[in-house]
Amino acid sequence: MRYFAPILPFLIAWALSFVTQAKIRTVAILPPDSLPCMTNPQARQFDFWIGHWDVYVTGTKKHAGSSHVEMAAGGCAILEHWTSIANAPYTGNSINFIDPATKKWKQVWIGSEGINVSEFLHGEYRDDAMRFEFATTDTSGKKTLTHFYLFNETLDQVRQLHEISKDDGKTWTATYDFTYRRRKTKQ
Repeated sequence: MRYFAPILPFLIAWALSFVTQAKIRTVAILPPDSLPCMTNPQARQFDFWIGHWDVYVTGTKKHAGSSHVEMAAGGCAILEHWTSIANAPYTGNSINFIDPATKKWKQVWIGSEGINVSEFLHGEYRDDAMRFEFATTDTSGKKTLTHFYLFNETLDQVRQLHEISKDDGKTWTATYDFTYRRRKTKQ
């Protein structure tokens, strides 16, 4: 049980999402310390990404998709809902949280085709960006270095860059580079 304690709020929120989808709503009055992530500065580092976004290929006017990013699990997670324009009807979700084992941010992504499940590890917020930097090894033993960055450029703009290196960091290839622009709300 101790192993599940750090992710218990996420599991509870996930289970409750089914109740919410069924349009059953309850209100609970919780003591202030029952949502510890709300006052944890590290857990608030990714809040800059929360919002409704139109997403473009960086440096162009090419609309790539839209994204709705929200706080989840009592503030212990950030949940993304992605919809692609180019590869319609492709959708995906990511859940971002502080891994209790490493005390670093982790993202788990799954796309609607069901085979694209990715983990982005060792995330740290520094220099105005959430930075995931890690290495993976394929079944043949070849190592790939990965940088996955979300740059907090302005209140209304986030840049998401994913790049890999197959030569131990000598050269890097961008696999995608998106600019998120916050949707303007109507007054």
